[in-house]
Amino acid sequence: MSFVPPPPTSRHWTVTAVATAVATPALVWGVDRSYRSTERCLSAHGSSIGDSDADIPDACSDISALLALLVLLAGAYVVATAITGLCVGVAEGRRQLGFGHRRWLAVSVVAVAAPWALAAYAAGYGIGRLLWPPAVDTSWADGRDAARRTLEFLALGGQPGSVPTPGFLTEEPVHLDARLHYARHYGTTVTYQQTSALAFGSAAFVTGALLANAVGNSSARSRAERLARPQWREHQPTRMVLTPTRTWCHSFGRWLSFDHAAVREYHLDAHGVVLLFADSEPLRLTGPAAWLHAVLFAYFRFGAQALTTATFLLPIRATQSPAPSAVTSPSTRR
Repeated sequence: MSFVPPPPTSRHWTVTAVATAVATPALVWGVDRSYRSTERCLSAHGSSIGDSDADIPDACSDISALLALLVLLAGAYVVATAITGLCVGVAEGRRQLGFGHRRWLAVSVVAVAAPWALAAYAAGYGIGRLLWPPAVDTSWADGRDAARRTLEFLALGGQPGSVPTPGFLTEEPVHLDARLHYARHYGTTVTYQQTSALAFGSAAFVTGALLANAVGNSSARSRAERLARPQWREHQPTRMVLTPTRTWCHSFGRWLSFDHAAVREYHLDAHGVVLLFADSEPLRLTGPAAWLHAVLFAYFRFGAQALTTATFLLPIRATQSPAPSAVTSPSTRR
């Protein structure tokens, strides 16, 4: 079971390479075929495709209309891909990403299939590099720094402060009230339908129908198996409230309580924390305040001595202080 969410991946260069490699030859072939057919038809009726004053014979109206439609589609395709390339180039250049995400094979395919789109991307990329980069989100760094400062403060004998919790009623003091991302890990049962094909006709038609039905059933079965296997589910932003004995999460309109004494394993990574229980599904909390949850959980579950010995707090203890300063009681309202 992986506790770390997969890093976001961008496949737009791969998709673009495949799409342009298919669309460009198809449009070129269609326009060329329609052009030749229109030219032959007009020649047969004593006219030429370059004669703008001549009327189009009725026999050639369908093929000439198809040619006009394909030319219009080709023009729209060129404009759309060029605008898309320009916008993507500006965005990636401003974020100072590598040219084409350094996916040189995909870039080469686009250069051959849609050189105008790559030229627009290159122009946009150059413009983006001249712009100010987007503002950096410091919430994760701030959250980790707050966790480190809290650990240092409590390890030196400090006492955690309580925070107000508007709308939340409990008899215990609340020491952390934060917005996190909530998920649970479990498998489930997924039903799917198998279809049967009844086909009449030639042997090739019947064989094709049966094969298509088998492929459809196999795809439905594979999708059901993929959805049923254990994985992180119930993804949602949640309000998380921590007291000395419990972690409360607001999930789908109700408050769920997780007893700290029931936690059998506690894991911390760069994205958040995972709590494993003996008789309940694992809980994952991700967000800037997750490391602060780890510090307070260790303090209330095992005492102040655990702040220097708990293995799951090692990443926090290894975090370097940004600048020497007096250790003060940090706020736990996030």
